[in-house]
Amino acid sequence: MIVAVVMAASVCVGVAYVRTPLPNEPQDGVTDQGSAVYYGDGRTPIFRLGANREIVRHAQIPAHVRWAVLAAEDRGFYAGHGVSPTGTVRALLNNASGGDVQGGSTITQQLARNYFKGLSRDRSAGRKFKEIFISLKLARHRDKDDILDLYLNTIFFGRQTSGVQAAARAYFDKDVWQLTVAEGAVLAAMIQQPTYFKTRGGDAPARALRARWRYVLDGMVAMGRLSRDEAARQRFPRTLDEWRGVDVSGQSLLVRQRVQEELRQLGIPMDSAVNGGLKIYTGLDRRWMGYAEQAMRKVREPDWPTGIRGGLIAVDPQDGAVKAFYGGDPARSQYDAVFNPVAQAASTFKPYVLAAALRRGYNVRSRVNGRSPQKFAPDGSITPQTAPGYEVDNDEEIGSLGVIDLVKATALSVNTGYVKLAFEAGVANVLRTAQDLGVPEPALRPFKGQVGIALGIANVPAVNQAAGYAAFANGGTAVTPHLITKIVDKRGRTVPLPWTKPGRRVLTQEQAAQTSYALRATVREGTGRRAALSDREAAGKTGTTDHNHAAWFVGYVPQLSAAVMMANTAQKPLKNLPGFSGTVAGENLPSSVWHSFMEKVTRDMPRKDFPTPGFSGVAGDWGALPTPDAPTPDGPTPGASTPGAPTPGTSNPGGPVLGAHPPGEPVPATPKPQTGPGRQRAATSEPGSDGR
Repeated sequence: MIVAVVMAASVCVGVAYVRTPLPNEPQDGVTDQGSAVYYGDGRTPIFRLGANREIVRHAQIPAHVRWAVLAAEDRGFYAGHGVSPTGTVRALLNNASGGDVQGGSTITQQLARNYFKGLSRDRSAGRKFKEIFISLKLARHRDKDDILDLYLNTIFFGRQTSGVQAAARAYFDKDVWQLTVAEGAVLAAMIQQPTYFKTRGGDAPARALRARWRYVLDGMVAMGRLSRDEAARQRFPRTLDEWRGVDVSGQSLLVRQRVQEELRQLGIPMDSAVNGGLKIYTGLDRRWMGYAEQAMRKVREPDWPTGIRGGLIAVDPQDGAVKAFYGGDPARSQYDAVFNPVAQAASTFKPYVLAAALRRGYNVRSRVNGRSPQKFAPDGSITPQTAPGYEVDNDEEIGSLGVIDLVKATALSVNTGYVKLAFEAGVANVLRTAQDLGVPEPALRPFKGQVGIALGIANVPAVNQAAGYAAFANGGTAVTPHLITKIVDKRGRTVPLPWTKPGRRVLTQEQAAQTSYALRATVREGTGRRAALSDREAAGKTGTTDHNHAAWFVGYVPQLSAAVMMANTAQKPLKNLPGFSGTVAGENLPSSVWHSFMEKVTRDMPRKDFPTPGFSGVAGDWGALPTPDAPTPDGPTPGASTPGAPTPGTSNPGGPVLGAHPPGEPVPATPKPQTGPGRQRAATSEPGSDGR
């Protein structure tokens, strides 16, 4: 009778074994490799998308790491048949007595349970038998090294990591192939209780891990994979600080938003980014990111009232890579203040007007009249004050000036002179130059034919301002600002990035040098004096919108271009901010923030001088006023009367035909008369620059 029962049971078990298929398909998500986004050092993660797993090959895993794991989890792995008889009997007896199904599982059994499809999540004896059958078949039909590799690439190690490579990074900031024997033994020990063990301290979880670590080393000795002397010499290694995961808050949250936007621009679906095992590298410097935040916190940006936004962004002039930014405190708003259009450019737009004039063959020795107010006819000619026309005035701190060159007009941010320059360069040419340098076309589109664009009535994101000025710093080549500098897929292939191609030359080196010459005067002796650096020359431009709704400083040294923007999105004056009792303008807080940031980032940066311009081109003379108005003489000006300055050249052969109004361009529409503080505006209801 007993024999018959045993035989019947054996037949049933045999039938069940035969009917249990050998699994080949992994569970959903078990092989997903999350993507990691890194700082510019290529090693430090900013954040991760999806699972924290990185698949590595058998040859990349050191033998001592594999033997440590076997010493911890399955010392009979290579000799066994995939199942531990004693562990299985113990588990089945415990289940029969009403307890939970116990451990005692081999590595093959753990893989069958956690990797392959086909096993339910219940803890019944039936599921345990199925696990045993699958494990037996895996051990019989699959290579042992393959089984171990699958296990090592998928098992959970704690610290939000799956797989031995991600664990090596999380605990030791190393690749798995760089681990020492002691470090490999720590990871092997963690597998048993990854959420309980602690690598630091002296409490029970830390003591338990050290005991398990010693158990692993002793097991390696028993297996003949480590000598007793080597085991005795091992010391428990120091791990990274207790893991809290990768911080996705603060600026990391804004980095994540921007990276996702750039991935969208590249046509990479988000599911591919989350589960595709991409390595995404940025140009961000971790220290510089801290400096940017420190500079903005110095003016207490997190304490600003609701609706007041500010930020800083720095771009590499050579390739457009964003090196650092602070887009505002995400606790206040997750709409970052540097990648989105927040405020009008104000007078920081004037360098684009200057560049447009230089492209048409003029030079910075050209002269304009700085009298304020002035009126302009539709063709750009200055009209008598009693005649109708487009009226422009300077900021009251600048007042009314006489005939000045473009260097002084730039340094002092003279509205009247720059409106005249925009007429002479041609409004369409100004818009084209600004767009060529990187100002987004949608920001310029509403202002076609409006000479008021010269005063910065377009909303321009700070990132485009920093990138636009980068062309002045690098000798005239436009760059595309970007966070992502390189993407490598899980097969090691590099994904092409359109913005890594060489930029388009917009200005000649001479034109860029002349632009920088004028902007250097702005920092040296003009409205941007607070931005001046202690050990090197800088170039830049202040900007303040009408009624002080927004304020800017955009500037650069040859190796870095940076923009600072502050704005009241409620279209009210920026004043009486925490820690600052006055009215914010480009020459105060933005210039000070820029200075604070750049002083730190240039500390270890070699000093590089700006190129000396040759002043080639025609020196236009537009300083005459119509009768009965007469020009007011003015004193020496930077550039035109600087002792020892080079003599301006003449226009190049075959250069552009110069005239009061560029041929082929529409004459700007007659602006509506303006009165009061907004007299410098174009024919639009939008406020412009107040000339600072």
